[in-house]
Amino acid sequence: MSTTSSTRADRALVTRRRMVRAAYELFSANGYLGTTISAVAKEAGVAVPTIYYTFGTKAVLLEESLGAAIVGFDRWLEPPPDPQIDELLPWHQWWGDFTSSPTSRAAFEIFFTHGVGILERVAPLVATLHGAGGDPEAAEVARISEERRVESYRESVRVIAGKEGGLRSGLTSVKATDILVVFFSAELYQSIRTGRGWSARRTATFLRELLSAQLLPD
Repeated sequence: MSTTSSTRADRALVTRRRMVRAAYELFSANGYLGTTISAVAKEAGVAVPTIYYTFGTKAVLLEESLGAAIVGFDRWLEPPPDPQIDELLPWHQWWGDFTSSPTSRAAFEIFFTHGVGILERVAPLVATLHGAGGDPEAAEVARISEERRVESYRESVRVIAGKEGGLRSGLTSVKATDILVVFFSAELYQSIRTGRGWSARRTATFLRELLSAQLLPD
């Protein structure tokens, strides 16, 4: 790739991330139906046709906003079409350290520390995702996102279970995955942070104690 092409691609990526971040902020504040493409364009400082050219539909913009919240806004790239979970997990900067951890407790700590940061970013989109059911394309985004969350937790449990120390005695990987799906969700996190008014630190401490006791050996 020439220097000129590289520079153009870099500028396009910066613009894409700015549009995605603008959409995230507006979706979080106004919900799916309350967010318009024109409002996103204005917030991002681009023309409306640029949004349509880049993303096509508002549902795709929601999908990328959610993806960027998960992996980090400064690491977001245009996703491949219909990616598999083994393609997506390495997008996490911490995934290599997680998979190479020597013990299940060390792996859990990496998974939890970064995972709770993901929940903090995704939680503001919970109401948006739940309110997108009236739009079939947006509802499909929410459905696929939940499927990928379960798949990623299943793979994370497999990694943790395979480390020295393993899982709590008598706990199967299937049950461990169910525990994560239920208790390590953006919905529960948001209900604690907003519903109960807990700080991020207090919420993280509570969830760490809960999950480590449920998943790891004494």
